[in-house]
Order: sequence, then C-alpha cells, then structure tokens
Amino acid sequence: MTENTLTEHNVTETTVLDFRLSNSFEEYRDYMNAPEQQAMFAEMGVTTFYIGVCQSDPKRATVMFQGPENVLCDVFTNPQTKPVVEASGHVYDGTVITRWLA
Repeated sequence: MTENTLTEHNVTETTVLDFRLSNSFEEYRDYMNAPEQQAMFAEMGVTTFYIGVCQSDPKRATVMFQGPENVLCDVFTNPQTKPVVEASGHVYDGTVITRWLA
C-alpha cells in the first residue's frame, strides 16, 4: 500500500508514547483508566489498549493508543495541553512519540 493510498481512506493511527513518570505507575494507570479519562478518549475516538511500566525502571511507562490519524499526536505536541498531560503523572518533556498507520 502506498502512502497516497493510505491518505485516501480513513486511517487508523496507533500512537506509542514512551515517557517518565512523576508519580507511581499505579497512580498513573488508575488516572488513565478512570471513567472521566476514558470518556474524554472516547469523545476523541481514541482507545487505550496498553499501559505498561518498564521492568527495569518503575519511573518509565509506555502507553499505546489507537484512533483517527493525528488526534493523539496533536494532543501531545500542543504545548497548551501540557498541564492536562502532566496531571496524570506523565512527564511531558522527553516523551518519545512513535506513530504507526494502518
């Protein structure tokens, strides 16, 4: 499938975030799985299908989201959303974002 073919159809993006935590992984996971957070993601058409902690570093986490192309990337690259992102315990600075299209 060519890049042009991908852009002609509804594209699903899987967004993988690798980042540091300012709180415990358990606190972060509980925040992300809270009904109000899940409702916000649902409004954006996004699902969270993996939240994990690094085996060798409990202050490092990975989250995998799936949704419409650009939605999560736009949220995480917009400096105005930094306070919202960091409210979860996610350390905004240094976040590595990997995007996959299907």
